[in-house]
Amino acid sequence: MPLDRVLDKQPKQFEIFQRFMGYLMVALLLIIYYFTSPHAHNQIYVPFFILFIILISPRLSRWLEYQYGSQVRKNIYFLIDVVVISTVLAALHLSLVITFILLFIIIYVAVNNKISMMLSSFAILISIIVFYFNIIFIFGFDDYFQQTSSELTVLSFVGLIIFINISNYYQIRRIKRVDTQRQNYFNEMNRYIQLSNQLSRYAPLQLWQSIMRGETEAKLEYKRKKITVFFSDIQGFTELSETLIPDDLAFVLNDYLSHMTEIAKQYGATIDKFMGDAILIFFGDPDSQGVEQDAKNCLDMAIAMRQQMKFLRARWEKMGYAPLHIRMGISTGYCHVGNYGAVHRMAYTIVGRDANLAARLQGAAEIDEILISDDTYKLIKNNYLCAPKEPMELKGIQDLVKTWQVMEKYSNIKNESQQWFDYEYKGFHLVLNMQEVQNFEYSELVDVLEKMIERIKLQQKLTNSSGVVKLRVEDEITSTS
Repeated sequence: MPLDRVLDKQPKQFEIFQRFMGYLMVALLLIIYYFTSPHAHNQIYVPFFILFIILISPRLSRWLEYQYGSQVRKNIYFLIDVVVISTVLAALHLSLVITFILLFIIIYVAVNNKISMMLSSFAILISIIVFYFNIIFIFGFDDYFQQTSSELTVLSFVGLIIFINISNYYQIRRIKRVDTQRQNYFNEMNRYIQLSNQLSRYAPLQLWQSIMRGETEAKLEYKRKKITVFFSDIQGFTELSETLIPDDLAFVLNDYLSHMTEIAKQYGATIDKFMGDAILIFFGDPDSQGVEQDAKNCLDMAIAMRQQMKFLRARWEKMGYAPLHIRMGISTGYCHVGNYGAVHRMAYTIVGRDANLAARLQGAAEIDEILISDDTYKLIKNNYLCAPKEPMELKGIQDLVKTWQVMEKYSNIKNESQQWFDYEYKGFHLVLNMQEVQNFEYSELVDVLEKMIERIKLQQKLTNSSGVVKLRVEDEITSTS
């Protein structure tokens, strides 16, 4: 419908249409008043003044909007409306019904346009000046506040009803359109969030969050940072894959990777990639807690993964799968980390000696062993129990590599039911894993520990407080003779 097309316009265009409609109704009232009232003279010229305002209104509106903005345009047009209404009221000699209707309309316009109290007061002053100017110089001092004729009364109320209803109808349609747009934006935002969440699973969580915050751009670049690299895989997984059907193999692999991923997220790790059953993880970019704390977080994660693997292994064995074990390698050093590849397809990863070293340490580790480089050990040695390993030759590494086996983390709180006992101090190194000791072996272990205790007590008797071996009485006599 033509009216619907008009009502679907933007607020500024509708405001012009609404003013055009109101001015035409006022002009019609003046024409009828001129031809029906005995006191009319010069009123016939006011419709031409109104027509002039209607003709210049679109261009004037655009100019004011461009020069001064929307609110100034509304304020100026409100003052023009006040001048027009004051002139019409003077021309109609304050005909009672029309006067109240026009005052109601001007108040309605002021409320809709959010006219300030200061401007409203200024508009009242202007209206009084314009009103008396028209009375004195144009329309004369005839009788005012006369009863309105029936024709003008009916026409005034019809015009008021049309003006208010069209305005309200427009507001309702506008609100519905805004609600529809808001719902569309809301649906698009939900769709965008869902797609972003799905795409985020193909990139490290920290990188995706950094891109979403606008801190990182998806472009080919890298930087040199000191990071801690973690590499792990499952011992015997290749052999297992040859004996299982694809569905069972996929279940075991996804079960393992999902648990390891959750642990990595808990410790703030950046998951680089999955390569079959192998996992490459690093600490230090894009988020870092400092080189030392990154290394400690990495070891905490590795110990938690080793512990979780015990539960997974027990569950898999109950399901009829072969027992699987994990091997882990950790190295700390300077690597290049960033986006590599092509403009249309890139990967966020690390490149450097220590990335290769972590993979080689993992390959050299025994089952359920965490093997770390010497640089990593220097950062964490005060917080973790580590056993030295023989320097080893690793593929792709020129010199012999000094490595350490991580036992567990030092703790001030000892649990009576703990399964690991690890202690090292100046010539004494105890590593006891109660989970691997059978019941019938307890007595033998107790005998060994008691013999050690007796030997320590004997050594304590044979030495003084300075650690020097005490001489026997006969040795002292012989020495003096």
